[in-house]
Amino acid sequence: MDRRSDYYIGRREFVAGVAGALGALIAILVGIPIIGYLIAPALRARSVVGWVPLAPLSALQPGVPTPCTFSILQQTGWKRTRTTRTVYVILNSGSDITVFSDVCTHLSCKVRWLPEQGTFVCPCHDGVFARDGTVLSGPPPRPLDRFTTKVENDQLFIYVEK
Repeated sequence: MDRRSDYYIGRREFVAGVAGALGALIAILVGIPIIGYLIAPALRARSVVGWVPLAPLSALQPGVPTPCTFSILQQTGWKRTRTTRTVYVILNSGSDITVFSDVCTHLSCKVRWLPEQGTFVCPCHDGVFARDGTVLSGPPPRPLDRFTTKVENDQLFIYVEK
């Protein structure tokens, strides 16, 4: 009785085993970077934009809502887009500054300042906001959103998230 026959591997079985092992190794080496590439955006933390320069204080008229624009770079997954937004800045007394979003709190339409009426008006559903951002009439559920502000070297900054 030959005991070697229990452990004998033929040439075909050996080549098939080596080819299978090499195929698995190649699949792992190629698959791990592909999986990392696909799920990396989901694992990345959302970045907060932070303080954005808006306008010099000398460019603002006291008591008059002044529209100011700024742009931020947003990244969604692998797509990067530059978004330009508008806010209204009111220089009250001294260093008291209020910055309102131009987005209506009802359905996110853009509001505009009407100086002859002294109000912010949303054209979508006739929402009307007072100069201080409170709701005067219409369907908006809450006042206009405000931004946190700071002033450094005569430059106004606002804190922007997302």
